[in-house]
Amino acid sequence: MANMSFDFNKVNRSFMTTTLKDGRKLIVKMPMKKTFEKMSALQEVDIDGMTIDDAMDTLGGLCAEILSHNMTGERVTTQEITDNYDTEEMEALIDAYMEFAGGVKNNPN
Repeated sequence: MANMSFDFNKVNRSFMTTTLKDGRKLIVKMPMKKTFEKMSALQEVDIDGMTIDDAMDTLGGLCAEILSHNMTGERVTTQEITDNYDTEEMEALIDAYMEFAGGVKNNPN
């Protein structure tokens, strides 16, 4: 009978380094299931058909969630994002994060 062990703490991880406008660098981890679900749901939403406040809150909330899932546990708030970033910048972050998550998923090596 073989003995075997597995340690989740030793799994090789992928990260995305993100530099905020204020110069802070956040090392963002791969998304959890709830973030994947929100990103998928966002693809179905017509942002152009929303009010600007709703669009900013939706995009800002997702960006804050993405950025808060980082190595140091630093929290980024929706308010911080919506006060300092426009919709184009938020969409660019979400697109880059989706590419990061999808690229690692499609090519795990």
